[in-house]
Amino acid sequence: MIATAKAPGKLYLAGEYSITLPNQSAIIVAIDKYITATIDKIDVQEIQLNSDQLGDLAIPVEQLDQISYPDDWQLVIRTIQVLNKYHFDDTSAFPGIKVTLTSDLTFEGKKLGLGSSAAVVMSIIKAFHKLLNLKLTEQQQFKLGALVMLTLPHFDKGSMGDLAAATYGGVIAYRKFDDQFVKQLIQQNSDYETIISTPWPYLDVQQLNWPSEWQLLVGWTGKVADTQKLLETVSSAEQAKAKEMLALQTRDIITNISMGINNADYSLIGINIFYNLTFLMTYTHQVGINYLTEDLSNAISEAVDLDVAAKVSGAGGGDNAIAIADNDEVAEKLRQAWQNEGIIPLPLNIALLGE
Repeated sequence: MIATAKAPGKLYLAGEYSITLPNQSAIIVAIDKYITATIDKIDVQEIQLNSDQLGDLAIPVEQLDQISYPDDWQLVIRTIQVLNKYHFDDTSAFPGIKVTLTSDLTFEGKKLGLGSSAAVVMSIIKAFHKLLNLKLTEQQQFKLGALVMLTLPHFDKGSMGDLAAATYGGVIAYRKFDDQFVKQLIQQNSDYETIISTPWPYLDVQQLNWPSEWQLLVGWTGKVADTQKLLETVSSAEQAKAKEMLALQTRDIITNISMGINNADYSLIGINIFYNLTFLMTYTHQVGINYLTEDLSNAISEAVDLDVAAKVSGAGGGDNAIAIADNDEVAEKLRQAWQNEGIIPLPLNIALLGE
């Protein structure tokens, strides 16, 4: 028996940094570059892992819960551990499996900043969901992914918005759940079925109706940014106060951008993306983050010169600039302008489905 599933990458349209706070929202776009997971039951009591990025690894089933996993494999192994605890609870019932992972979230051997970590987790969960006929809702699948991230120190401070994009696809307005509430359930050793069936305070995901005539443009700088490391630098009381201010400034922006998308109001989108970028630049300057690199600044300036709404995607420090054009002619002009600046226009589209 074999099952295959894929999960898309993502880009943030608005709400970065403040989205790590509970009850804060962001606009996130699922992108049609994927991690694909194929899971096959095998006769050997092993978990055989194969990745086009990481190579091969084999784990005896009875060692699944005890293994001290290599850093490169921690997301894969932790996802399988969570699925085991959710569905089987006991490794003695866990079947031998082969998990094969392939990625197209890279370009010339470099990550594109599209949320590959979340796509790895959700592709495996989706494939298990098919293989074992788990009958989980999309929200419950998302919650299993969040349990993976919340129990890994390098990922537990994130927003989990990339998981939501990888689960639901399309363009979403995502509201962050109360992660302390969920962590408390975990610390109480609540079983995972109870945790994912319990309502998580604030959690909400709404699909937005992207206008068919609009184009999402992505300009890649070729510089790879580490979002988790950038988040980990923001920890002091003064920095926390700055993030609270960013959150207050961002709330109306998220509402307005959501309305602009649903109503195809390009001018409303443009002004609010500009405000969002301005507030993010102020915040990152306050907390000492190298947000707007020279390449990103050039990419945005070229868009502004063409009256195209543009911004940095994600935590900054590298990766991508994104822009929204409302007609084909101006979109092509911006692609050419980016190329002249050494910015690579990526052939990306919105992934309409999570699978």
